[in-house]
Amino acid sequence: MKRNIFVLINTFIFSVIIWFYVNMNLTYTYALNVPLDFRSSKNQGVSNDIPETIEITVRGKGWGIVKLLASKNLVYRLDLTGYRKDSKVDLSQNAGDILNLPPELSIININPGYLDVSFDNIITKLVKVKNNTSVTTREGYTLIGSAKLSPDSISVTGASSVVSKIKYLNTEYLIFKDINSNITRQVKILDTLGNTVKIEPKNITVNYKIELSAEKTFDDISVEIYGVPQDREVLIIPPKISISLRGGVEVLSKLNPGEIKVGVDFKTIENDEQGYITPTIELTDELSVIKSEPQKFQYIIKKKATEN
Repeated sequence: MKRNIFVLINTFIFSVIIWFYVNMNLTYTYALNVPLDFRSSKNQGVSNDIPETIEITVRGKGWGIVKLLASKNLVYRLDLTGYRKDSKVDLSQNAGDILNLPPELSIININPGYLDVSFDNIITKLVKVKNNTSVTTREGYTLIGSAKLSPDSISVTGASSVVSKIKYLNTEYLIFKDINSNITRQVKILDTLGNTVKIEPKNITVNYKIELSAEKTFDDISVEIYGVPQDREVLIIPPKISISLRGGVEVLSKLNPGEIKVGVDFKTIENDEQGYITPTIELTDELSVIKSEPQKFQYIIKKKATEN
């Protein structure tokens, strides 16, 4: 009985091998997408969109197709260094050699078969990075200020007509959750520019400062009036304000009341039609106002007495 099972297993394995061998010697047609990489001269950049992949259809024995699929770094490398003006490039020319295909395979179609390529002078410029990451803090903690990016600008190289239109580049979208201490992470730059523009670096560092949350009230902060003409005098009623702030423990402990700027421009008072004003409170982005008392102030505008 055991011998019969052994014979059956060997027969099955042998049959599979024969089936595989026979099928690998049959002729097949197979289509696959291949990355398209190109190289231009140092002084010229490609100014129109170039597809990142091309579809190549090959025909040949199964062995060749298996070798093709198993090959690493299968890339169509297009050399544009010899072109000096806008051109229509035939991708089928020397395609087999460029792709280093197994000899038993032949290319029967390339899509697209031709590429229209436009050139322009190449330039490099620094572009600001727009941060798309955010933080949610653990209860009892607060974010101090905004994210610090390093670097906050990156190098962009490509055709002048393309690069000159780029105003900023985005980071990837990430949310760091339940954070209760300072956090530093590497994030990717979203490369939506295609293969005609090179960016460097492709990653930046984002840093968030987190502290225990606290609240503190500052009393008797003077309300200033800006831009008062020399022949005028303005009295604010009442002359001082009380402000409650929220921020990190360390930030609030180091804050000097004199650093809190509260005031209003004289032109605002001149244009007022309601009889009261609301001053502006100037703070760093590390702090936020919980409340202020009073919120509205009356005023009296007096003409200075002239000296005899």
